[in-house]
Amino acid sequence: MISSSPSPSNLVTGGFPTPHPGVSLLLSFSFSNPSCLNSQPAPFYILGSGPLAAQRAFAALEADASVVILGKGGLENACEELRWRVNQRQIEWVDLDNAMGHHNITRDAPKSDMDDVPALDNYFSNLPSSVAPKFLCITDTLLSTATRRSRASAISIYTLCHARNMSVNTTDYSDLCDFSFATTYRFPDSLASPSSHPTFPSSTQVSTSGGALQIAVTTNGQGCRLASRIKREIVTRLPRNLGQAVGNVGRMRGLAKERDQNSNLAQTSSSTNISMAEELGEIDPCVDTETASTPNLPVPQRPSRTHSSTKEDSLNIGNESVAERTRRRMKWVAQISEYWPFEKLAAMTERDMKRYLEDECNKSPIPPVLLPTSIHSIFPSPPTPAKPGQILLIGSGPGHPSLLTVAAHRALTELADIVLADKLVPAAVLELIPSKVEVVIARKFPGNADRAQQEMMERAVKEARKGKCVVRLKQGDPAIYGRFGEEILYFRNPPPFSPSTADFPPLPPTLVIPGVSSALAAPTMFDIPCTQRGASTSFLITTPVGKGGKALEMPKYERARTVVVLMGVARLRSVVKALIASGNNDGDYPSHLPIAIIERASMPDQRVVESTLEDIECAMESAEVGAQRPPGMMVVGWSVPALWGDGNVNVLDGGSDDTAEDIGRVRNWLGNGVRWRVREGLAPAWDMFNINI
Repeated sequence: MISSSPSPSNLVTGGFPTPHPGVSLLLSFSFSNPSCLNSQPAPFYILGSGPLAAQRAFAALEADASVVILGKGGLENACEELRWRVNQRQIEWVDLDNAMGHHNITRDAPKSDMDDVPALDNYFSNLPSSVAPKFLCITDTLLSTATRRSRASAISIYTLCHARNMSVNTTDYSDLCDFSFATTYRFPDSLASPSSHPTFPSSTQVSTSGGALQIAVTTNGQGCRLASRIKREIVTRLPRNLGQAVGNVGRMRGLAKERDQNSNLAQTSSSTNISMAEELGEIDPCVDTETASTPNLPVPQRPSRTHSSTKEDSLNIGNESVAERTRRRMKWVAQISEYWPFEKLAAMTERDMKRYLEDECNKSPIPPVLLPTSIHSIFPSPPTPAKPGQILLIGSGPGHPSLLTVAAHRALTELADIVLADKLVPAAVLELIPSKVEVVIARKFPGNADRAQQEMMERAVKEARKGKCVVRLKQGDPAIYGRFGEEILYFRNPPPFSPSTADFPPLPPTLVIPGVSSALAAPTMFDIPCTQRGASTSFLITTPVGKGGKALEMPKYERARTVVVLMGVARLRSVVKALIASGNNDGDYPSHLPIAIIERASMPDQRVVESTLEDIECAMESAEVGAQRPPGMMVVGWSVPALWGDGNVNVLDGGSDDTAEDIGRVRNWLGNGVRWRVREGLAPAWDMFNINI
């Protein structure tokens, strides 16, 4: 949900966040509870029978509520939509005029809206004990209606409901509301093609079913009409098929669990089935919330797949338990949700989903083994392309499309026949690729990086041997922790996939197009120099994880050096522990040393969290920071505060560490008593460099 109520600026300080009361606690609520299949949820009561009551009824029906309309004057006095829904038995109608029989009121006496209070009390009192009313929405207090309920009556009803522990919403009386309605939009799960709806213009797409994705905007009573406008602006800026993308991810989550669960339940006893089902349920908590979790938590690497292991893979022989296999697949779904473009998510078919999740469906097709041929053979020789294809190994830069090199831009938009992209390449870059070009995203999910790497290299060679221009697209610069060397050596001398491929002519040398490295560009986006006179005379790029997930030793501390750590945010705790160590030895990093964690550099939602080594973990787990935004990197050293404010470029003047003086520098940089600072967002001036697709 999105709230437009006042919020801190994009520059916030840590040590812990100060709450600013006055806004709403935004919750998503459904009347359907899967854990209570045999219980009937309490109805959602709506007082009033006009168009607003119909709107509230529809919203409640979509939340699986049982809706009861409390009206007066008979159903014929209700609006057309309510009459239709009552006749369709979607909602229930209760006439308050009959709720008490009006024993104390003569038939000809004028009726007051105060009479509704005892009528409601009598109606609620006569409900079965199993049905305890929880919600009442009063809609006939709308300002624009001629027959508006009086405030005195609304207050009395509100008091009555509170005595019954009911929550109340009273239209246009904010002080008589326990909850409020945001302005919402529900994205369709699918869009019909224009051809199936000939009455609509060819440019129109028609929603066919309600999807799981909703957005809600509230101004907390400060401007309801403005909230509707903000909602419209948000909806028009989001992809039309975003609901379909969400639906596909939901189906993929089900597929990730379904196969293992079904096969295991078929082979085990009923008592074991229950415990296994519970275990599989715990694997998938499915909470739509901002948390400090990351989809990149390290896991053991699976063995690289080889052609000789095909049979073993297809039989699922290995050391993974059912729960472990399901947990791995759920991590893969999380990765796909985080990194893949919305368009690709929306276009997935069930076959695609199974291929992405199942090893046996994801292997690069292996050409069949043909019999050796000769000039006298009746078996034709396999055709070979007249002209071999070309593999282009390209760096896409840090993320913003304008930071692509001219060569990279031309390769993507004019030369490519197929693009094999790493998962970190942002959607904004992939959107530049013409729709006719096939785009394949690497399945470099936790534990599967080596296998995914092999798949992409095999696919590149296969497509190039067909005479295609293959773009192997990587984030940043391919030579900076991009497995650049592995791919160059593999493409230079690819192994034969079968005897029939041994006669293929060698491929032309792979052309490498360098990219702007994120290791340099990301700090620059936040005015953090990797080198700066008086603060840092050198910099070093490192990573805490090596081949096969092996932990690597971190470099020793040098006061005049900036250390850039890539692929380490998911291992933040171990990295910080390794840097600080005991704190007593030469080469141990001071615990007060500045550090910056930069996420999604050069993208509109880029963010930097600035703190010290001793507080950065706490900062990343704080409510201010919330969920991580991969990809991220760390910058450690005195260059981090060098250009803040009036500058801090005399760190090296003394030549050695002075703890008291350095702590004073940190306080001047962050603020006295402040433990971290968060900056986010792209400067508006970057709009000058947007690339029109």
